[in-house]
Amino acid sequence: RELRRSSSTERRRLRTIFGEHEFRQYEYSAGTHRPIELRPIDARLGLSPRIGSYLLEEFTQLFCVETAFGQAARNFATVFHQEVPVDTLEAIARRMGAAAETYADALPTPLAAEEGELLVATMDAKGVPLIQEFPVPVKAFETRRLRPGNRRMATLAGVYSVDRHVRTAEQIVAALFRDESAAEPSRRPEPRGKHLTVHFPEVYQDGEDQVTSTGAIEACCWLTSEVASRRRSDQPLLLLIDGDHRLWDTAADHLPDDRVEILDIVHVSSYVWEAAGVFCTSQKAREDFTRSRLLTILRGGAKSVIRGLRHMATARDLRGDDLRQITTVANYLDAHVERLRYDEHLAAGYPIATGVIEGACRHLVKDRMERSGMRWTLRGAKAMLNLRAVIASGHWDEFQTQRREQEVQELHPHRAALQDY
Repeated sequence: RELRRSSSTERRRLRTIFGEHEFRQYEYSAGTHRPIELRPIDARLGLSPRIGSYLLEEFTQLFCVETAFGQAARNFATVFHQEVPVDTLEAIARRMGAAAETYADALPTPLAAEEGELLVATMDAKGVPLIQEFPVPVKAFETRRLRPGNRRMATLAGVYSVDRHVRTAEQIVAALFRDESAAEPSRRPEPRGKHLTVHFPEVYQDGEDQVTSTGAIEACCWLTSEVASRRRSDQPLLLLIDGDHRLWDTAADHLPDDRVEILDIVHVSSYVWEAAGVFCTSQKAREDFTRSRLLTILRGGAKSVIRGLRHMATARDLRGDDLRQITTVANYLDAHVERLRYDEHLAAGYPIATGVIEGACRHLVKDRMERSGMRWTLRGAKAMLNLRAVIASGHWDEFQTQRREQEVQELHPHRAALQDY
């Protein structure tokens, strides 16, 4: 094809990590008043259509994913002696976060030789504070509990592999109680190929109708894809979640039927601790009560603990809040009793705690999204969490390379024509 050169050069501003630059170049199109198809210097340098370079955008976001945008702007200025407006940083984050969401749908699959013996899928939910569309004025002295909120639940999903690690019930209880006298356990294997994503409810257009998808459904769809691409034929698939029935029910509709469902032991211990508070008056008695019941549960006796709690409630003729507390604990354990086969799980070397996803909720969401006074738009929250998830998954460099190469290919389709120019 023949493209026509512009009659004069056009001014091109470029901002890099080294400062502001400017050059002039001819532009090429199919004719007068036709779209510009080639800007030779832009194409040869692989520049973005924006003033800021790709590396400048990447460096600014490395500051933004860790601190508030205002603080990030100050930190960037301190290091690079350049002022970048906060609204520019926010715009870069939204644009880059949208690309990170697409990237997360096809994360690089770890090599089979680098995977662990077990494949673990896990989920949790965490609220993100959003800007209210019509905020209601609140009196300064009203308590936090009475203040109106506008939180949107984000569902975190994670997949990782890990080697087996056989432990005893006594070792688990000692770890839960932080016993200093307990024997040092053997080194726990590290998770491998940890991939994390964050999902909000989505609305899709289906013809003339709108279809709403929950964050849990979005997360489970992603989990299904990850499991399908990573799981070996003989590899056990473990599903580790806390007591949220919505997550369990949604996972049951998506993940393979041969999955092994395991309830997080830390949440179980907190319920047993609450029950102990009803029956025990001293701290020592409460700890002994909790310790003995947890040992029984970890040895495969969850049903006997449930029966015992209900019998004690009847024998002591509990009423009111105390009875409701014990009933809640017993019903919780009973509803998940098939996920409490910890004796089998420990003997098989399976993990029984959701530490990976719990840690992700804290450092991926809470540490950035819930800083004092922070409120997010839904779009901004999605973008920031997508970027933080890419970093947490260890794919920041690969993501930036792919983002740049894809956009350059779309922007400069005639780039190859300049190779010998």
